[in-house]
Amino acid sequence: MSAAHLISTYINTHKTSERIFDKLLVTLALTISEHALASEGDLLTEDLLELIRVTTNDNLYYKVIGPNGSFVTGYNTIPEPQSGIQELEEHLYFYDAVFLDQKVRVIAVSSLIEGRDLDGWMTTFVAQTINDRNAYIDSILADTIFRVIILVVVASVLLYVGVSFGLQPLKQLQASVQQRHPKDLSPLDQGNLPREITGLVFALNHLLQRLSANTSLTKRFVENAAHQLRTPVAALLPQTDMALRRAESERERVAVGKIKRNAENIARLTHQLLNLTTAEAIALGYQHFKTIDLAEAVKKHTSIFLELYPNADLKLELQPTPMQGDELCINEVIDNLLDNARKYGDSSQAITVRTFQQDTQCILEVSDQGCGVPEACREKVTERFYRLSHDSTGSGLGLAIVKEIVQAHRGQLEIGSGPDGLGTCVRCRFPILSES
Repeated sequence: MSAAHLISTYINTHKTSERIFDKLLVTLALTISEHALASEGDLLTEDLLELIRVTTNDNLYYKVIGPNGSFVTGYNTIPEPQSGIQELEEHLYFYDAVFLDQKVRVIAVSSLIEGRDLDGWMTTFVAQTINDRNAYIDSILADTIFRVIILVVVASVLLYVGVSFGLQPLKQLQASVQQRHPKDLSPLDQGNLPREITGLVFALNHLLQRLSANTSLTKRFVENAAHQLRTPVAALLPQTDMALRRAESERERVAVGKIKRNAENIARLTHQLLNLTTAEAIALGYQHFKTIDLAEAVKKHTSIFLELYPNADLKLELQPTPMQGDELCINEVIDNLLDNARKYGDSSQAITVRTFQQDTQCILEVSDQGCGVPEACREKVTERFYRLSHDSTGSGLGLAIVKEIVQAHRGQLEIGSGPDGLGTCVRCRFPILSES
């Protein structure tokens, strides 16, 4: 639009300047013609030349042709029209030419002389350089360009401010969504939103409501299934113990032993499914955290662990590490990490458990010196039901539960190599959260 405006301005200015300066040229030509008629061809007087210099800054050239084409005065080499002199209305004719290597605008004025030494039609040619015309056009264009630039700058600023102000609710909505935990499916706040995006937020809330309903349905199904499994499995374990004691042959003892191990695996899987459901509930905001000390939680849990596995070699490096969290879930993290370290670590080497605070993070670290986790598999082992090739007894839920609980506490789970590059080191980073 600005370019079209500039083109239009140039065309209109060019036409206007042509009209203005042509009229001035007519006045100068008539003045020179009258002088030539009055003086019968003499050169212009100093007074007339001074008047012309005051009138225009351009160079002015003239010549006077008498009747029958005879040269009277002026510059004889001023070019004439290619088609010859044409007597138009008011005896004026304009044309463009080049004179003395300069572009000039030329006017031919025809005047009738009677009763003088020169009798007949006399033609006066006045050529004027076009510097004033170009300067006028340039000044108008420069002013127009300046105005257009100012207009574009002001319009751009207003547009930027208007768009920024108009997009502010969308930016606030974007920030609200980005700051949410991935599992937070609560409705978005619709307060103070313009009508244009209220419909969008309503649709998003409707989608979140359906997703929340589906998630709750799935969670309840897993929870109910796990609870339903827990009762018969809990009853099955003492029955297998009794059957194992009453076995009359080695074959029966082997068969019942397999049944017992499978029942224990089912019990362990049921327990882990329930813990996974609890972790998901925390992530969805269904639980409230309280202040716990990681070091104290490790001490309590390692004492229970040593009762179950008295031959385990535990090395504790504990510093007071207070944080906000769910105690049962943190105990489950410690239980899973210790169990993994026992199963996959070197039984002749110690399992090291460390708690400490680093900047604004609470760190729980469990390392062993076993076979380790290949770097390419460190992301996959936190997926549900994924097991390494050498893992024939696990359910594939241990580290998945740990990751779920850590993320529910707004933390990070890191898996690396153990001491001296041997074994596995699992590090849980918990932020120091305020009580909710």
